[in-house]
Amino acid sequence: MIRLWDGFLSLLAAVFTVGVVGVPIWGAVEALNLGLLPGWAWGFVVALGFLGLLMVLAFLRKTARGVHPLRERRR
Repeated sequence: MIRLWDGFLSLLAAVFTVGVVGVPIWGAVEALNLGLLPGWAWGFVVALGFLGLLMVLAFLRKTARGVHPLRERRR
């Protein structure tokens, strides 16, 4: 039962991470498309997206294994 709960918490952490990283990426892409930011800002947007993707994948891996988001091993 505890692994199911820990997996659920890891899934919530992954969803939260998508929101925390996705909203600034969306705003930056909109600003880039409207010409409000210089073109070299694409590099930072791509880097933020890559790091966010790594974090989401890590939380989803923890979800599949039933590991709490703040731990590295099962309880």
